[in-house]
Amino acid sequence: MSFRPLQFFKWLTFVSFVLLLSWAAYYYYHQGFGRHWRALLAKEFHAFGLEIQIRRLTLDPFRGLVAKDLKIYDNDRRQTILAEISDLSLDLNYANLLQQEPALNAVDLRDAKISIPIDPATPKSGRIRLRGLQSRIYFFPGRIEVRQASGIIFGIHLQASGTLINPAAFSLLPGLEAHPRSDETPQRNFLSVMIKEIERLRFSGKAPQLEFSFQVDLANPSSLRLQGGNLSAESIIRQNYQLQSFDCQFSLENQKFDLRKVFVRDAQGELSATGSWNLGTGEKQFQIRSGLDLAKLLANDVWFPWIKEIVFDAPPQIELSGLARPDGGLQGVGKLNFDQFSVRNVKFQSMKAEFSKSGNSWMILNAQVTHRSGTLSGDVLSRPGDFRLRIDSALNPTELAPLLPSRLQRALIDWEFQTSPVIQATFSGPSPNLAGLSGSGQIWLGKTNFRGALLNSGSANCELRNNVVRCDQVRVIRDEGTGTGRFTYDFSQDQLTMEEFDATLSPAVVAAWFDPAIESILKSFRFSRPPTMRATGTVQPGEEYADDLRLQIDAQSPLACQFDGWEIPFERGSADFSALGSGPAGFTVAGTVRAQGVKVSRSKFLAPLLTLLEPLGFHEPLTSSLKFKLDTISLQIISLQLVSGPHEMRLDGSLSLLRDLVDLSGNVDNGLSYVRGRGKIQEPIWQVMSRVPK
Repeated sequence: MSFRPLQFFKWLTFVSFVLLLSWAAYYYYHQGFGRHWRALLAKEFHAFGLEIQIRRLTLDPFRGLVAKDLKIYDNDRRQTILAEISDLSLDLNYANLLQQEPALNAVDLRDAKISIPIDPATPKSGRIRLRGLQSRIYFFPGRIEVRQASGIIFGIHLQASGTLINPAAFSLLPGLEAHPRSDETPQRNFLSVMIKEIERLRFSGKAPQLEFSFQVDLANPSSLRLQGGNLSAESIIRQNYQLQSFDCQFSLENQKFDLRKVFVRDAQGELSATGSWNLGTGEKQFQIRSGLDLAKLLANDVWFPWIKEIVFDAPPQIELSGLARPDGGLQGVGKLNFDQFSVRNVKFQSMKAEFSKSGNSWMILNAQVTHRSGTLSGDVLSRPGDFRLRIDSALNPTELAPLLPSRLQRALIDWEFQTSPVIQATFSGPSPNLAGLSGSGQIWLGKTNFRGALLNSGSANCELRNNVVRCDQVRVIRDEGTGTGRFTYDFSQDQLTMEEFDATLSPAVVAAWFDPAIESILKSFRFSRPPTMRATGTVQPGEEYADDLRLQIDAQSPLACQFDGWEIPFERGSADFSALGSGPAGFTVAGTVRAQGVKVSRSKFLAPLLTLLEPLGFHEPLTSSLKFKLDTISLQIISLQLVSGPHEMRLDGSLSLLRDLVDLSGNVDNGLSYVRGRGKIQEPIWQVMSRVPK
């Protein structure tokens, strides 16, 4: 074979070229192009209003020229990053590029990652991150076209396409303002809140889909148009609460964002809504109709901490429409209808109401809450300087105790309503503060047990003024009689004042209502007929003991007194008790008891004394008068008088309740004889001694 130098040279040249090309490809793929090439490329993007910085520019054998770790800035000062892109492929006219003529035809994004700040002026405001981004973007003179962009954002599959006109005229922050305009702040705040809510969501099943097309003249960003917007998801989980079949259709044109349709359902019901947001004025209009389980939807929302205490057994129905202003003002009307729900484990059968709000004014009309014990209805109107309330209640307050303040819960401990009380009242004032309210109403009681005493019925007319409620025409009915009177209650001092209460009721029952200490005394008396009574004074309803109470009793029928197994009959009698003190240690009861037709022969305490007095002319029945003072330690006998015909005996002293001792002394017929009692209360030792003549 003859040697051909020319052919050998051709092969050598070809191999060298291939090796050189391979080395160049290897070098530019791994090491990248130099600063000069990156500057040329930055100039190309600058022609479209994009200020970029490329960390590395490489050559990929399959994708061509690839820009790695690209940053897009708002202007040539490069102080604010608008977006960060992991990599993109460049479609360039290299001849034009070398001649410094427009050379950028398109870019390809393949499985790229993009990071965009929520507020470019505030880097710490958070970022929107897209991953797996696929798109081809064309660059034409005066416009940029995005074709079939797709990727993942917040777990949502995004598909979008659109056109950017006049990209070179775009400036997000003209003059590098340090702060956004005031009209932009609500929009950015809303966007931040919305992003935080989306980040809380989890999706199951098929990935959610977000689709839209857009067009914007970047010389006038407010010209942004969104068309064909749709966001759908099969299943959304928010803090262990599942929503299904979510569908949202939206558009944006002429600075008006329209929610054409919002639909979602949960295990109980569904929600449908429409709305609009005027980006120019900041006003938002909305219409909502919901049957979702709001207690589960908002269970861990910081704006609704009280919702955790509510459980809906049936879908709650809510309708709401209105207008929200950028200054925070809200106008809206709506209605609600709840069936079978509970609050703090208190079950209700239903609740419905109509409501409205305008600025600082709001109103609730035709409100009605139904409980197994009855129904509560009413209206509320609140305006600056004007508050009005109407209430009509037939609920049993003891069954609602878990919903009431602790102060009212303590007050209800002594009450048992066998029939729900009825309350009708209207109030008004400059504010809902109780101290400024005034009004009037009526109260009716059915069968009610108070402190162990049953009353058949009761009623009163009430008036509230200056933090004091006054009750007139108070009437209480029991089997043995009735009681009437009037009283006032001062909320600021927590004090009940009885101006007068006249009754023909069991004294022990009346005493139990007002003061347990007097009740313990009156329990020892048995009346053949209810005596007439009058009670006046002040009582602390939340305390066990009264502050100042006077109880007057007049019995014109036979009665008997029982004391430690003793029984003393009386033909008739009267008593006057006064209770003083604010607690067990300083509490005292003072009083006077007068009786006629007294028989003490059955009394173990006084029968031995009567035996000693009989020789002096004392015979039953007797007339007696007792003036005493009782505290927790002793019973002081200020004066005990027994009268039989012309004869009279007077005693004074004390009975020690703790030591069970008697210490009494006195005289008969103004000193003709002396009387002395010592020993134990159960077995007293009496002595009657005649006066020794001097």
